[in-house]
Amino acid sequence: MQLSKKTTGVTRREVADAIARAKTPEPALIMLEGDLPGQVWRLREGRQLIGRRPECEIRLRERAVSGLHAEVLRERDAVTINDLGSTNGTMVDGAAIRSSLRLNDGSLLRLGNCVFKYVDTLMDVEFLESLHARGTRDALTETMNQPYLIARLAFALDTTSIEWPLSIIAFDYDDFKQINDQYGHAAGDHVLRASAMLVRTIAVRDDDLFARMGGEEFTIAMPSTGKLFAAETAERVRAAFESHVFDFAGQPIRFTVSFGVCDTVSPAERPQALLARADELLYRSKREGRNRVSVG
Repeated sequence: MQLSKKTTGVTRREVADAIARAKTPEPALIMLEGDLPGQVWRLREGRQLIGRRPECEIRLRERAVSGLHAEVLRERDAVTINDLGSTNGTMVDGAAIRSSLRLNDGSLLRLGNCVFKYVDTLMDVEFLESLHARGTRDALTETMNQPYLIARLAFALDTTSIEWPLSIIAFDYDDFKQINDQYGHAAGDHVLRASAMLVRTIAVRDDDLFARMGGEEFTIAMPSTGKLFAAETAERVRAAFESHVFDFAGQPIRFTVSFGVCDTVSPAERPQALLARADELLYRSKREGRNRVSVG
């Protein structure tokens, strides 16, 4: 019996698109266990390195993984993996590989204590990417959530140095509770979404990490950036908020924002300690009158 669109809610075009995506090759590795569970690495044509060194396209932090642990090679739709003389070896489906091995859909790879699954269709990749986004993004603002920021910040800190400092901008909206009290929580949610978009447009670069830490507090982590540039960025955002009018159902809403900015040149600094320093500077701005940038 043929089902109508009214019965199934799915058009023939949607079914055809789904079948096409299921047949379209798109090889990728998905981390099941390790530093970034759920992370998806789409495999481009050519050679990609896996390991702890900064030059690796698939970079891991797990100590049982070697600096240059393995390589994957994509040639058209065929993907092979080869161990690069790692200390703990590379396992595929429970067996240590001795030479280059072609991966099959569903193959499980273990490098140290990190486990990956290999998938090879666009439908699988898109589905897994959507699941990963749900687990690592704030649903309201589409920024990173706090746990994912901390995980990514740990990677960014690994390559921090005097030549390549890492800066943090922490900011919090002043008297935001008044917006919820005066206009309602729907207005507050609207402002959070719109303001995150505003910040993303004027301040967040491709390599920056932008996250909602909870409530109306946000953080921007800026790799390879000193605190002078970060402070200038924070001041630009502060001025933008001061002059911006958010519209909700015809009601103009205005508010200001307070900032804390710091940086580090030490790869040994822990993400939580760096974030705590930025928070303390943020609350200094609050104590000293709000709507300002404190730098330390």
